[in-house]
Amino acid sequence: MKLYIRTQEPGDRREHVQFDHCFEVDSQDEWKARIEAVGDKIISSVLKPTGVRIPLVGPHLRKRSHPHERHYTYDLAIHESYRAAAEKLARAVEAAIAGSRRCLVYLPLRGALPIWRAVKRYIRELPAGRLVEYHAVTSSFVMYPDALEIRGKGCGRASGRYANILELRRLRDWCIGPMGFDHLLYVDEIVSGGMLRGHVNEMIELGVTAMLPVTVAALADAFGSRSKANGHLNRLAAQGTIHAFVWEGCHTLVTEDQKFTLGTHYVDHDFGPHVVPVLTDTLGWFDEKVRFDADVVGEVEAFDPAE
Repeated sequence: MKLYIRTQEPGDRREHVQFDHCFEVDSQDEWKARIEAVGDKIISSVLKPTGVRIPLVGPHLRKRSHPHERHYTYDLAIHESYRAAAEKLARAVEAAIAGSRRCLVYLPLRGALPIWRAVKRYIRELPAGRLVEYHAVTSSFVMYPDALEIRGKGCGRASGRYANILELRRLRDWCIGPMGFDHLLYVDEIVSGGMLRGHVNEMIELGVTAMLPVTVAALADAFGSRSKANGHLNRLAAQGTIHAFVWEGCHTLVTEDQKFTLGTHYVDHDFGPHVVPVLTDTLGWFDEKVRFDADVVGEVEAFDPAE
């Protein structure tokens, strides 16, 4: 499988916005060793199930711990609501980024990626290189190891939530200007909207919104009735702090906190923000993801061969 690692080390990122180091790994031990070798300069990593897939073990990979996992029931109507909302959101996104030549699509894993895959299905024009995905890894329930001494805003042990700041600094300092991005599209999910609001506030505090227009696009659970952030984001758009805020509501965000639908999770919550694929004993996707992809995205995510 292929491991993509991002670091806090300064340097030219013109070739690869998505990673600083890329390795083929043949075992879980090698995966862990590659990450640990970076030391306290680590930001995050993503393990993609390309090439020869390997079995992974960990206390959180298979356990159905979240209510969304324990009470999952396949419902085509819920998938259709999600798909229809994504199609509408695609129209709004197209209008918001119409003037951009090269747009960086900021996708916090894990919640944003399935939304974007569904939306992208309905983006009508996709010239090569115009929309460049960035799979940020942020999670409030994953912690950096104590030994790394990576400290968050309050100087305490940093969670994966702090990785959003590290990811944005990396983009701000070494990627956005040199790589010619002229728009940032931030895609995410809305339940209460607290995480979305926090991420946008950090983009403002770090000066990202001053560097280029930022459009925020979201899919909202319960048709947006649970969101407490929409007013704030609408005000930011009205005053010009962000370029635009566009959203659509669906019946249920079936991908929220549901690793078997998402297809990604964390081996160990104390190892840091390092996403790995969630696979069955036969190293395929779980039925939840297969059904979601088929209904909402239009095709099941392929296991790419090794390059």
